[in-house]
Amino acid sequence: MTGSEPVSALPEYLTHREVAALLRTTENALSVAYTKRRPWLPPRHKFGRRNLYKRVDVEACIKPVPH
Repeated sequence: MTGSEPVSALPEYLTHREVAALLRTTENALSVAYTKRRPWLPPRHKFGRRNLYKRVDVEACIKPVPH
């Protein structure tokens, strides 16, 4: 990593609980949104029995979209 790259305080992969907190929702509401296949959600990655989310995908999900 060079000195010009920003360093994020978030880890590379986030848990379900961390993503729910960033999106300001509950873990249950996040699970229901995935069940209903909402298009605005970041993709999940399975590691064993855990669903983890890439930090860059979550950040892209919460950035505003220009109209």
